[in-house]
Amino acid sequence: MRNITGTESYNGYGHRHKRKDREMESFARYKRKKELILKGRKNPPGNIGRKLFRPLFRLCLWIQRKANGFLVERINEIKIPEGRSVIFAVTHIGKWDFEIVNEQIREQFFIVAADFVHMHGTVSGFFMNLNGVIYVDEEDREDKANTKNLMIKLLLSGKNVMIFPEGTWNLSENEIIRDIAYGTADAAVSADAIIVPIAIEQYDKRFVICQGEMLEPAVFQADKQKLTIALRDEFAALKWQIWERNGMCQRNSLACDYWDKFIQSRRMEWKEYSMREQVINTYTPPGKWEYWQLQKDLDTGKIPLWYRILLAEEKIEK
Repeated sequence: MRNITGTESYNGYGHRHKRKDREMESFARYKRKKELILKGRKNPPGNIGRKLFRPLFRLCLWIQRKANGFLVERINEIKIPEGRSVIFAVTHIGKWDFEIVNEQIREQFFIVAADFVHMHGTVSGFFMNLNGVIYVDEEDREDKANTKNLMIKLLLSGKNVMIFPEGTWNLSENEIIRDIAYGTADAAVSADAIIVPIAIEQYDKRFVICQGEMLEPAVFQADKQKLTIALRDEFAALKWQIWERNGMCQRNSLACDYWDKFIQSRRMEWKEYSMREQVINTYTPPGKWEYWQLQKDLDTGKIPLWYRILLAEEKIEK
């Protein structure tokens, strides 16, 4: 008897891989276009139409949020100075961060994202393009440099940019904010743009947002390291502000598998999410990564839960 289930599974597997191959080809063309923009052989993405569309786009995000039953609480109003380009630097906790924070911002901006293969050709990708997006290939050093230079080019022309400096969802059990690279600070210094730190926290279907003190590169003598440290510190302070507002809970009230279920709930929000992004899309200091590798080799269990899940999943795939 023909194994219908197996045949369909195989066909589905093949279809997904063909689609991925097509999207990788499209991504290669996209990256080439980015190079041509930086060389002055193509025009950078425009802003006028997106500014006109901005109110309608925010309305669409509001409708989407209401349809999902999400509630947003703002500790303060998101404000930016007039006459300056800004970088909205946002913490990253889950799939809905972009949509929730985006709705709260009046000004138009371009988002930096690493999801071209999953977003291109989808409804979500269509709306990302309408908003304004710069896709980056985190595994391509040249494209990462081109993405930063395109950010700078947009900022120097008076446009705004949004970036998630942590790189991907923070699924760490004990790091308030993940380590962040110098890219955000580098773009701010190069374009003399103000960094607007925004923290977001999610409690099931309730989101809490808080804006911190704006960071001016000149205050830090255009020192990328000092500016990066200040940004991470500000993020952490904002997270504590949200947590204190939400109230404390007793440790013994949490189930032993609380964090396992937390990670599972985040991944259920977006089926395309891969734990490999916790490595590819983030910056981890060499010393910390070496420590994790040592603990893994010694089988001490002293590595982050997300890393244990990744190792287990990749072992199964092999």
